[in-house]
Amino acid sequence: MKHVSLAAKIAVFVITFGVGTTLVISIHALMDLSAVKDRPETTTTTFSEVNPEPLEFPTPENTSLADKSPQYLCDHLADLKRMAWTPTDHSGDAVYDGLKRNGYDAMPCLVDKITDMRPASNPTGAPFWAGLTYRVGDTAVLMLMDINEMYWPKGMLPKSRERHFKDEGMFYYYFYVDEVPGGRKHIQQWWRNWLKSCQPDCRIVPSLEDEPFD
Repeated sequence: MKHVSLAAKIAVFVITFGVGTTLVISIHALMDLSAVKDRPETTTTTFSEVNPEPLEFPTPENTSLADKSPQYLCDHLADLKRMAWTPTDHSGDAVYDGLKRNGYDAMPCLVDKITDMRPASNPTGAPFWAGLTYRVGDTAVLMLMDINEMYWPKGMLPKSRERHFKDEGMFYYYFYVDEVPGGRKHIQQWWRNWLKSCQPDCRIVPSLEDEPFD
């Protein structure tokens, strides 16, 4: 038997090793590819998808007092606890929604309530000035303005007081009725005179919010 040369043995070893290594690498590559195909697809989840913004729906009208007369609603003005932020919306408060439903027909008895001095809850949800007492008559004024979309109308308070609106905002009214004896009667008479302009459409009075102050 012929002896195989050393060079031949080395050549056979190199070829065998190379083929084996290539085969192993190919098998691993196929396994990795298969694993990628079988892996569940991942997606990027945004914060807004996890915490979607709440949808805003209008507050439905509370009709539980829809069959009551305007006078009944005015007599229960102290029970009004929540007003709407915009005059075209409902608040869900039975007295408020009932008065808005009655509209013009509710205005005479609301004017009568302006001098009602009974303490009441502030239905606007806005912060109130410490030391002042919110009263039922204040709710009557707010409802009159709300029904007519006429806020802090010019002339409702004496001119000497209107100039304070620039610095005090709505509190120019609350300070006036708190400090001036007969202040509520003055405001009540202004609304009574204004009601006379409703023949049938009521006169729209400019707001102090739009008044330029020097």
